[in-house]
Amino acid sequence: MFISEADIDVDGDAGCRNEFFSSLGEHSVPAKDVILVRATFAVGEGHGFHYHEDREEFLYVLEGEVEQWVGEEKRVCGEGDVIYVPAGVVHASFNVGEGDARLLAIFGNKSSVAALAVDVSDREPWRGVRRS
Repeated sequence: MFISEADIDVDGDAGCRNEFFSSLGEHSVPAKDVILVRATFAVGEGHGFHYHEDREEFLYVLEGEVEQWVGEEKRVCGEGDVIYVPAGVVHASFNVGEGDARLLAIFGNKSSVAALAVDVSDREPWRGVRRS
């Protein structure tokens, strides 16, 4: 199946834009067990600390520099880097480069009834881990 621009469900704003190519929304394609999202972060923006209860995730950095957290480990990742996040592990991505950062996120377990993400950025220890 081919996905056109009209088939993409968009969420977010100019600071953090998420484009769902195989989503749970209105334009969902018939992928049985994969969710594909392209995220674009403006400088200083990103996805705060969260986890996916029962979904594994791969992140592929398409462009820019991203401060990537997986659990309590942090690395700066760049174009071509891949990050694996096991289900249930808290993680976050922040644009630390000089231009937009763009990531491709691939999730498993599309058929799960659990929320796509659980935000924990306001909980300890995550609330105080990163200060802007």
